[in-house]
Amino acid sequence: MPDRFPAWLCSISLTLFLPACGSQTEVGETPGVKAVPITGMYEVSGVTVTKRSGEKRNLAGKIILLEQDGKYTATFDLATEFPMGGEAFPAGVIGKGEGLIEGRKLTGTAETQLVVATVPGVDTAFAYLPRQVSTRILSTSTTTIAADGTVEIEIENQPAAGEEYAPTRTTLHGSRISDVAVAPPDSD
Repeated sequence: MPDRFPAWLCSISLTLFLPACGSQTEVGETPGVKAVPITGMYEVSGVTVTKRSGEKRNLAGKIILLEQDGKYTATFDLATEFPMGGEAFPAGVIGKGEGLIEGRKLTGTAETQLVVATVPGVDTAFAYLPRQVSTRILSTSTTTIAADGTVEIEIENQPAAGEEYAPTRTTLHGSRISDVAVAPPDSD
């Protein structure tokens, strides 16, 4: 009987105390792995949903984040399709944003514009292609960057003053793909 007692005691001890043991890491962290910097280039994809109609558009591209003194700036170049006159035209979403960083959570605003190709099915980056810069859009965003560099972004979009644009919600996910070289400030 004494041989069973220690096994039984070990079983109770493991059941009661093992869940409390372990690392005190934040969600998304891997024990023993240093978190990647927030500054970097991220490849993302997701969907934009028109709030009123529920119409969906895919969206994908790159975002560059620069962190400095608890704040960030973001520039982005994303590709989507934009409906005009019953057809879907290739469109680029370009712009710049800024905001605050708290831990690995970024909250801020951005101003974007749509660059729409005037020829259906042809990329807006195609040389000599006529394109039009359209609607200015104001956005508020919340971004979470995990220690491993994966990113989740929630964006609320509305038209800038005097613009026509149906409010949308965008959800993007992706990962950090490279460092970004930051030039030192001018010393003049």
